[in-house]
Amino acid sequence: MKQNGAKQFILYSILVTIGIFIFDLLTPLGIAGGVPYAAVVLISFYLPKYSHTVIAGIVGSILTILGFFLSPPAPPGIKLWIVLVNRSLALFVIWSGVIFVTKYKQAIEQRRKAEDAFKQANKDLKKYTDELKRSNSELEQFAYVASHDLQEPLRMVSSFTQLLSKRYKDKLDTDANEFISYAVEGANRMQRLINDLLSYSRINTKGRPFEETDCGEILGHVRANLHVAIEKSGALITNDHLPIVMGDASQLMRLFQNLVDNAIKFSDKEAPRIHVSAEAKDNEWVFSVRDNGIGIDPQYHERIFLIFQRLHGKEEYPGTGIGLAICKRIVERHGGKTWVESEPQKGSAFYFTIPIRGGKSDE
Repeated sequence: MKQNGAKQFILYSILVTIGIFIFDLLTPLGIAGGVPYAAVVLISFYLPKYSHTVIAGIVGSILTILGFFLSPPAPPGIKLWIVLVNRSLALFVIWSGVIFVTKYKQAIEQRRKAEDAFKQANKDLKKYTDELKRSNSELEQFAYVASHDLQEPLRMVSSFTQLLSKRYKDKLDTDANEFISYAVEGANRMQRLINDLLSYSRINTKGRPFEETDCGEILGHVRANLHVAIEKSGALITNDHLPIVMGDASQLMRLFQNLVDNAIKFSDKEAPRIHVSAEAKDNEWVFSVRDNGIGIDPQYHERIFLIFQRLHGKEEYPGTGIGLAICKRIVERHGGKTWVESEPQKGSAFYFTIPIRGGKSDE
């Protein structure tokens, strides 16, 4: 189809060129009969190659010069320099058209290449995105299956080591008692690790539909769940008014509980002082959980949100190193982001956002 169209335009160009040449031969010198050849140059815009435009310019120029010699003499009073100016003007118009059409074709071609590159980039991006989604889905499924399948044998190991501890604790020597204690502690820690890994893998796949959730009530439940740790540490938990948001209540409970539990756990010599607040900014709620704990070196502010990342040994502070990674993933599922502001020995402020999607402030 494109080749047939190009052939038609070439035929039109030839016919127009012949017509202009005949007109020029019938026109006395002094009239710029060569100027219409610029129309042939413009017609070459619809032809695919740059050479078509250049050929049109060359042919138009040759015929313009031939017309100078073959056209009827100029009328009386028309001087030769006027005729030369007219012919020169025709050549100027022709080659101005050649330059214009060539540049325009180049611009169109560059734009087409850019559009093709953009389309290809979009295709590649979609391909990589689909592959990433598939890979993430497979990893989540693997983590879930691995964690789930490890539960039963680990439960058996944990049960038998606890049974050994109860039955033979005072009947064996000190070393044996210590070894059994290590086995029980390791099994329990592995159980907690698998449970956290299972929770992490199920955040996106097993989450509940979003509904109106009162964050004030959520924090109340967190206080109840952590009442033993609160009483033992002497922690004081205060809060400003907290809004009602659209979210998964059980996951938001885990989010607040992990952050408050960390604030209690990573406390200094003073009793933990924890304050929870929320502020509406740019169509989202910005929550903060502040404490007076040991703080975090700024170089670790991003690392702590990665899975299995710990800044302290388990002997100093218990935990699996998954808690903040779970928090980050919960917030991401809700369309928000997490970050921390902290310095060593100056406490920490953990922030996360939740979009205002029909959520409201209960005021």
